[in-house]
Amino acid sequence: MRKSGLVALAAAVTIIWLGGALFPANAEAHTLAVTPAGKGVEETFGALAGGATTAGGPTARLTSGPTAVAGTYMVRTVWKDAPLPKVRVEWRRQMDDATPALSGDTIRFGTANFRPASGAYYLTADWRPDGNFKRPRRPGDRFAWLGANPLLVSSEVGGTITLTLEEVPARPSVPPAGSGIIGRVTLAGAPAADVGIYAYAKTDSGFKGNDFQATVRTNAKGKFTLELPPGRYYILARLRSDNGVELGPLHKGDLLGYDPGNPVVVEEGRYTASAIPATRLKMIKLVESPAFRPGTIEGQIVDQAGLPVPGAYAALYDNLRMVGRPVFRSEPAGADGRFQLSVPVPGHYFPSARNGYGGAPTTGGWFGAWDGAADHAISIKTGESRADVRIIVNRLSREAEASAQPQENHGAASR
Repeated sequence: MRKSGLVALAAAVTIIWLGGALFPANAEAHTLAVTPAGKGVEETFGALAGGATTAGGPTARLTSGPTAVAGTYMVRTVWKDAPLPKVRVEWRRQMDDATPALSGDTIRFGTANFRPASGAYYLTADWRPDGNFKRPRRPGDRFAWLGANPLLVSSEVGGTITLTLEEVPARPSVPPAGSGIIGRVTLAGAPAADVGIYAYAKTDSGFKGNDFQATVRTNAKGKFTLELPPGRYYILARLRSDNGVELGPLHKGDLLGYDPGNPVVVEEGRYTASAIPATRLKMIKLVESPAFRPGTIEGQIVDQAGLPVPGAYAALYDNLRMVGRPVFRSEPAGADGRFQLSVPVPGHYFPSARNGYGGAPTTGGWFGAWDGAADHAISIKTGESRADVRIIVNRLSREAEASAQPQENHGAASR
């Protein structure tokens, strides 16, 4: 994605994933101006951008408006619908970076200000009852993972990100022999059943692709077992409100969880315990700024004969291979094959269409890439509308399916 795709991000769209809370309107906040990690911090006074209210749910949001300062991102940390101070917020360029690019603690009203350079970041938040952030996380600590990770930000705009912390649960006991991960998923402290568990051996896709090593579902007690070879894995939990585990962007009502102990290390002949607190995503309507309007792509999905393909999806990818989770995806095309895509982040994308996003394409399924340019790419600017996008799809052959299938090792859930 080009840098232009970052410039309008915060002003163009409200992104909801992990957080949401009530903050008093026009309250005076003692905020923290944070510099890159290791360079010190400076306390300042400012007005808390006020009146924003969301139901206390496991979402996080990035907003912007008249109160946003260009290049400044206010992070709000929440615990049980109330602001939580003394939370360590860290911004990493890569999730497995030992040292964060930015870090700082929230104070008073649970706020901290950051001025990140333009780019993508992974955000986490930690609270420790003893204030010791050097030790590993343990039960009783509080933790938050931004569901929108990796988050794109721009130094030319500003916004507010709200993170709701969850208590780190106790890890289950494991049998004396075996190789893999045994864990449990909870929602508000109760077992979460039928949740999809994903083990990623690498972070290249930002945990948004189909490059996970194994996937299972939790049983009625929220427990799962993943048989895995020795290695380091990042464990995530997802459950869609329609009870599906297919890939694609999460939506309102879906569950998301991130193991606070990531990366989880599996050793030969031993099981490793995992405990994941899940949160329910609560979406908020997109907030648009007159200065940064989202782009729009409209078009039609047809077969080789020019006949419409109703129910197919149009999607935008940020890679030429068009693999992993799409950046943006349309609703199912209508009976006439027509679709519409909102593009809140301008940039350079690769459009494609298919009849579902439940994993890799399968034999007989519809699939096709846009042929309107030699490199199959389309550029969309702020507020630009494109109504000439026609995507031709074909039925996928068995050979094409084999080449498109990722190598996956599916473990068995504890039932």
